[in-house]
Amino acid sequence: MDVLNPSPALCLPQAMWLVYRVVKAKSDLGRDDVLDLVTPRSMRSAAPMQGAHAQRALAALQEFGMVHETKGCLNTADEVTDARSFLRVLRRRLVLPPSSIGEDFVGAPDLRSALVWLMRQPPMTALHYAVNVQTNMPEGLFINDTRWNGFRWWSQALGFGREAIKILDPTHDSKAKIFPDPSVAVIDALQHPFGDRLPRGEQIPVATVLEFLRSEIPVLPGDSSATYDGFQEDGQPANAALGLALSTAEQHQLLTMGYQSDPSGVLALPDAQNFRINRYVSHVTIKV
Repeated sequence: MDVLNPSPALCLPQAMWLVYRVVKAKSDLGRDDVLDLVTPRSMRSAAPMQGAHAQRALAALQEFGMVHETKGCLNTADEVTDARSFLRVLRRRLVLPPSSIGEDFVGAPDLRSALVWLMRQPPMTALHYAVNVQTNMPEGLFINDTRWNGFRWWSQALGFGREAIKILDPTHDSKAKIFPDPSVAVIDALQHPFGDRLPRGEQIPVATVLEFLRSEIPVLPGDSSATYDGFQEDGQPANAALGLALSTAEQHQLLTMGYQSDPSGVLALPDAQNFRINRYVSHVTIKV
């Protein structure tokens, strides 16, 4: 499913969460009943595209296997208790290679390709479609600025980007820009992994931590599936955004990073205190 395609309406995780809550609360309802609760018929004439956003949200939930239909009734398929766990499951289904979920699973290839691209962009540069995205992206990654705007909202909701703030980007259109920042996704993966948790309170080789994060979030640079049509290495530091996320986790006292001279196991990450230089890390200690 192309979630960045705004036809007939843009599919957004906020609408998906609203529809999901209705299905979870009312497991004996059919498709039309759910849509009637989300966008009552009496209000549809005033809703965008007469409620098409809710229809796309429900279609996406079914496409991604989070809502199933049995004998005409819809039901939820995942153990989701709140918005955070909903986004956690949604993120997982959209960043995994589709073939790893199922033979017929398509996922959101346009969004996944865009996230792979975003995770390789410098985290200290605000991205704007007309300024430095349209000219630098692989051909066809974003067809137009409308799809870019949809991607901005998706990247923030899934924890891979942040809206540019005035202090870092004082231009009048700073709200149309994002910074690559996977801190939310990385911290969530460390605290609530789908696989085995990393040990707490002991030094872990940085290579082990990176392997863990790539298995949890396989759009990060270095994973064999983190690619897209037209992908080419550009010579830029591939781990800059990931380095920012690890530094953010350290600032929140969730982990510490250290260095012991070991040429076979050292990673150069952009320093959170001085992004002009590299910080060398050989091991990570998870605290929380």
